[in-house]
Amino acid sequence: MRISHDKESGALYFKLREGKTDHAEDFAERADVYVEVDAEGNVLGLEALSFADLAQAIEERGGKLDVPEKIGAPVR
Repeated sequence: MRISHDKESGALYFKLREGKTDHAEDFAERADVYVEVDAEGNVLGLEALSFADLAQAIEERGGKLDVPEKIGAPVR
């Protein structure tokens, strides 16, 4: 896993695996946190637009953030 932080925007990106992003899905109800997914539904990374958003997503999940390896592929 590789973690990067954009100082200007405050965004954080957690790269979990290589691949071509097909789409992003919301990963939190009250925060700007998204998972990037390839065409087969494999989770490639997690993006939080701020540390506060990441903390909110963790709080929404009872203090623990489990990122799935796969999410259902979109219907095309």
